[in-house]
Amino acid sequence: MLKIALICQNGASTGLVVRKMREAALKNQLEIEISAFPDSQLPNIIEDKDLILMGPQLAFKKVSFKNLYPVYAFKIEVVNTMDFGMMNGEKILKDALALIEKNK
Repeated sequence: MLKIALICQNGASTGLVVRKMREAALKNQLEIEISAFPDSQLPNIIEDKDLILMGPQLAFKKVSFKNLYPVYAFKIEVVNTMDFGMMNGEKILKDALALIEKNK
């Protein structure tokens, strides 16, 4: 089973995106674990996840996170701002799956 984490600072909008992504996974009959975490939890979850998606509001931390976790840098990405704002869970999930496939 694939595991995707969305990280954020406050969590309200990210929680909604997670719900939309889960709905898209269910609709497409995909077994994927999708969860939201505050960015402070990154050290505790990074090893266990196939992909870490950062909310657009954290884009400024992407380089520092990749530098802090060079072994896992390939699995850290920022969600597209437009898709995040539109709560387009289906598109975010599609993009996430493409990133996971690319990094195999």
